[in-house]
Amino acid sequence: MDDIINTFNIGKIYMPKVTTTTRTFKDVLTSIAAKNLKITTAMGGMTIPVEDDVKVEILAPNSAHYEDLNNYSAVIKVTYKSTSLLFTGDAEKLSEEEMLKLGFNLRADVLKVGHHGSSSGTSEEFLSAVSPRYAIISVAKNNDYGHPHKETLRRLAAYGVKVYTHR
Repeated sequence: MDDIINTFNIGKIYMPKVTTTTRTFKDVLTSIAAKNLKITTAMGGMTIPVEDDVKVEILAPNSAHYEDLNNYSAVIKVTYKSTSLLFTGDAEKLSEEEMLKLGFNLRADVLKVGHHGSSSGTSEEFLSAVSPRYAIISVAKNNDYGHPHKETLRRLAAYGVKVYTHR
């Protein structure tokens, strides 16, 4: 993210209200400060104004505190005319349950599968609500975690979702 912030003209930064001590996180904060940008806290229920034909909604996070950092992931739904994409970051089942409980319209043509296709997300209920035609899983080839998880791939197949992996 720091490379993106450093390279492009960024108008506004949206980030969940959570911190970490990783070098990556510190680099992002340094880049934000160098460009004198202000962070807007990303929370479920927000809409980001873009263009007339484009709607950007933040659907998560929906709580102020999580035990697992993954659930702080900003879940973003982008709709262009009649096509929608749902980007779930590393959100896990707890975050999915919160979005379902809040009644967000999760329906999307394309689902960027959460947490690299791990078994901790893409629950049956969530997948049913999203009802995607296509799924994208970003995952390192031969990763130590065994992602994407067979259980997640089985659920996607059961819903007839065409899966693409980015390695």
